[in-house]
Amino acid sequence: LASSEPASEAATSSAATYTTITGCLDFDDDQYLLKDTDGENAPKQRSWKSGFLKKGSANVGVVDPSNRLRLQNHVGQRVSITGSLLDRELQARSVQRVSSTCDR
Repeated sequence: LASSEPASEAATSSAATYTTITGCLDFDDDQYLLKDTDGENAPKQRSWKSGFLKKGSANVGVVDPSNRLRLQNHVGQRVSITGSLLDRELQARSVQRVSSTCDR
């Protein structure tokens, strides 16, 4: 029984690392980007325009190496992507269209 507990803890901690970020999907320089991001764990950045006082949304790179999610079909749309976030790069596991345009 003791050996099964660490496995379930690992599964729980692995699931806890997934986050969902909503934004406008763009393709630039052979890379998918989420722009104008929202979400509890969405990265923030400071801008010189606000005197570095306010934090705004930061662009997030989206990676889908197997092309399983067909991100090219969602470029220009507002989408919600779930995956693991590391250093402003989201390893996508699922994508859901929020709006057919990037307008909020």
